[in-house]
Amino acid sequence: MAMPWEDSVKNRNPKQLTIFVAPTLSKPWRRAFDDALKTFNHLSQAHRLGVTMTAPANATKPEPDGDGGADVQFDTGSGDLAYTAFVFVPETPTVTAQMRVARDKFNDVQREAGHGIKHFIAAHELIHVCGLDNSEHTTYGPDADLFIRQPQPFSGPFNKPDEDRFVLHIPTGSKPNVVSPPIFLKTAIADLIRDNWA
Repeated sequence: MAMPWEDSVKNRNPKQLTIFVAPTLSKPWRRAFDDALKTFNHLSQAHRLGVTMTAPANATKPEPDGDGGADVQFDTGSGDLAYTAFVFVPETPTVTAQMRVARDKFNDVQREAGHGIKHFIAAHELIHVCGLDNSEHTTYGPDADLFIRQPQPFSGPFNKPDEDRFVLHIPTGSKPNVVSPPIFLKTAIADLIRDNWA
């Protein structure tokens, strides 16, 4: 069930959440976050979600008691992380990619996921920032979108990580697979966000 922000946040004009981006965030994750922030704000405008997000350079860490600093901190982490105003993404997500080892011979090799996958993960987490929880995830199939529960990674060639994507749905017949990026929201998730910020 969606968890609404406090009225003092929801009643801001404009309705905007401030994000503190940890200075220790790696360059690839910073790029992914910056793109995810633009993507979220674009989706918010297109779907009239009722909230936008910003990450000003002068933002400060959220205060533990909630009385100051940014609304949310974006950082990398691992293990069992549970904070109400923090977004943690995996430090080094990996995919299995085909690496050419000889003429017409390829091996499956683990490598770091490319920008498309990190961008998707960061944008997905920004949907959680809006107040949606795991029970509201979409599932693999025709209703899947950015807020999918467990997207399936699809790697590009070993030496082309920027071609990595998530597969959201494999339709029957001659229709193409639904992959992301490009990143999109379906009406059901947009409605949940909009209702949570009304």
